[in-house]
Amino acid sequence: MVPGSSSVETEVRSSLHPIHGMANEVRGLIEGDFDEAGRPRLDVAHGAWVEIPVEAIRSGSRLADVEMRRRAEARHFPTIRFEVSRAWAVDGTERLRAALAVTAHGRTRPIEEDFVLRLDGELLVVEGEHTFDMRDFGVSPPRIFTLEVDPKVRVRLRLVAEEEGR
Repeated sequence: MVPGSSSVETEVRSSLHPIHGMANEVRGLIEGDFDEAGRPRLDVAHGAWVEIPVEAIRSGSRLADVEMRRRAEARHFPTIRFEVSRAWAVDGTERLRAALAVTAHGRTRPIEEDFVLRLDGELLVVEGEHTFDMRDFGVSPPRIFTLEVDPKVRVRLRLVAEEEGR
């Protein structure tokens, strides 16, 4: 990953307004190969992993951030990890689909989700999003004073990587 170029955005709804989070401290590795036309070769070994420190996700509200970290038990479970085992083309589209395992709060859940992968000059850009239910990872939605938070979290990843050794 290119340091500082990748990001994760989160959004949860609350009884008053959406709460947005953002982190640029994303690390990981994408393995794979491309054909002459710049398309990913999904017929050869490929995979990826990405980790985000829980402490790095900030909403701009200190109170909301402290409560979310407390609920996520960030000291005991400091990272959220995405591990891609395989990807394949979605018929008739430019999109790809990945099978991956997501680990948060000490629990791992399998998911499949669509994403877009493109070459931007010398850089590889991967973008995708998924909506998670925090309760699937053993995290109760926070309640901050009278503010009720929905358990669904929309997560958008934008990964920027360069070929190793550049």
